[in-house]
Amino acid sequence: MKATAGDTANFFIRALRIIGYPFLFSFLLFLFTDTYSQTSNISGVVNSYYKVVEVISSKAAIRVSNISGLNMNDKVMIIQMKGASINTANNSSFGDTTSLNNAGNYEVGTICNVNGDTAFLFFNLANQYTVSDKVQLVKFAEYYSANVIDTVKAASWDSAAGIGGVIAISVTTDLTLNAPIFADSKGYQGGSILQCSSTFCVTANGYAYNPTITSFQQYGAWKGEGIAGIATTISGGRGAPANGGGGGNFHNNGGGGGANLTRGGDGGGNSSLIGCLSSYRGIAGKPLSSWNGKKIFFGGGGGAGHYNSITPTGGGGDGGGIIFITANNLIGNGYKISANGQTGGSTSSDGASGGGAGGTIIMDILNSYSGSLTIQANGGTGGTSNDGGNVNRCYGAGGGGSGGVIYFTGSSYGTINTNGGNAGPEVSSDASCSVILPSAGTNGSTISNYSYIRSLDPAGYCSTLLPVTLLYFKATATQAKAWFQWKIASSELISHFVIERLENVNGWKNIGNVNASNNLNVYDFIDNNTTAGINQYRLKIVETNGKTYYSPIQKISIDVNGQFDIYPNPTSGIINITGDFSSLTMIQLFDLAGKIIWKKEIFSNNNVVRLQLPLLTPGIYTMRINNSIKKLIVR
Repeated sequence: MKATAGDTANFFIRALRIIGYPFLFSFLLFLFTDTYSQTSNISGVVNSYYKVVEVISSKAAIRVSNISGLNMNDKVMIIQMKGASINTANNSSFGDTTSLNNAGNYEVGTICNVNGDTAFLFFNLANQYTVSDKVQLVKFAEYYSANVIDTVKAASWDSAAGIGGVIAISVTTDLTLNAPIFADSKGYQGGSILQCSSTFCVTANGYAYNPTITSFQQYGAWKGEGIAGIATTISGGRGAPANGGGGGNFHNNGGGGGANLTRGGDGGGNSSLIGCLSSYRGIAGKPLSSWNGKKIFFGGGGGAGHYNSITPTGGGGDGGGIIFITANNLIGNGYKISANGQTGGSTSSDGASGGGAGGTIIMDILNSYSGSLTIQANGGTGGTSNDGGNVNRCYGAGGGGSGGVIYFTGSSYGTINTNGGNAGPEVSSDASCSVILPSAGTNGSTISNYSYIRSLDPAGYCSTLLPVTLLYFKATATQAKAWFQWKIASSELISHFVIERLENVNGWKNIGNVNASNNLNVYDFIDNNTTAGINQYRLKIVETNGKTYYSPIQKISIDVNGQFDIYPNPTSGIINITGDFSSLTMIQLFDLAGKIIWKKEIFSNNNVVRLQLPLLTPGIYTMRINNSIKKLIVR
């Protein structure tokens, strides 16, 4: 299911039945926020990638080939990279998508527990996945505040291993760009170049060939990669495999451009007047359906151009990768976030290659953007074919890759480009030729008010994996103090408890110890030394045998100065806010996902302001009044 504000009431009812209110309250406090630390300077590859070997939906469990680096509370993305079914007949229907199946399915989740080679999630999976079709789990790079000091990059897509190509960043407060975020050419791979060993002329008018057969002549160059996995025996030739571009056919025809949600460009044709005269250019990659944003894709790779003499500068352009950014604020500073397709390889007196398509970018900025910012998912330009002025010989250039897609969970911001790649030029051709030019890729799209895929259906199996002696650990803010309550089973196994608070410089600090008692199952503790804003806590449980483990992290907001108060709370839609409004006051309302859903500015000499809230689904919300944060319950 896709999470919206309207899911809140049903979520609470289901969660209460499964795991009980005390645990639910503490769980929600840490689930929708991230671990606090100082500003992190980031660069390079910040994500970890895991090959998924099994999905056990009944337990919200993901088995991976190497569990190292995954921990409880980690935010992750699950995404299936392949698996579409296509028509493989050797005719003009080659590569038509007959079913996307689970290709492109994705979602964001949070790890509840790691056991052996398996990560268990707090919520049931929203989608189905077919692990034989290259499903990967991507661990988000999570920060409290992050400063990009040198280019942040995606690891290149490794088609054999089925991992890479994705950037996923989650920042609790400010993400500041002092360098780009770059997933250009990190998606599906362009067709490789492979020299034809003969110039003996044949008619190669088919749509699918084995590109590795060059002992006599190569009938069709390599196609670009897309969402469908196909056998090597049909990986060459002009037919486009779903969103991958078709390869140029014998002799010296250009490759087609890759696609995303829109079509790529056709390759250029051989229009020579002498020699091998067949014009069977690579066909453009075919557009995919996002199923209303439920599926996301890499940009398709461009098809390779056919060549037999001078080695090209490269094959088909690689498609753009995937970028997912969530932060409270983003400061652009004039830098760029991009998932552009790659330019196709150029040639001299041969067929050039198609450009890769633009990738996919999801921008989930909860509060505000500032500073100039460019966001791009452009298609790559087709490769240039330089005919060198050879008399009566004119060969095909590469088609352009299509533009990609950029999603905004709110309104769009900055300079946004999803341009299709230009067609490759054919230069120095004989004026006598009727040149068969390639075409440009189609422009991509920008979509606002997007809801990314995640589940809010609690996984019952998760609760059985949490520390069995800890039944709940909850935190409550009362004035300038933090009050904690927790309950355990099997108290005779516990020696004592340590309450720890996260501090800016020193990390986790012991702020109190509570001894366990054989006759006591419920405990409490008060922190009298809170600071204004977000305070984070965890409970360390020490067993009599010396074994230790930790509770989930609790986060509470402290308004030390008591500047504002809200009543009635719970409310049915009308609230009164008490405080000092003599200077401009900003009031913002957030849903459980942290998305701003309403705001209002107040300037008044009165100490009480009465407000009518918008129509809201019953549930828990967060209200921010200047720098004070209050929990608001709507009935």
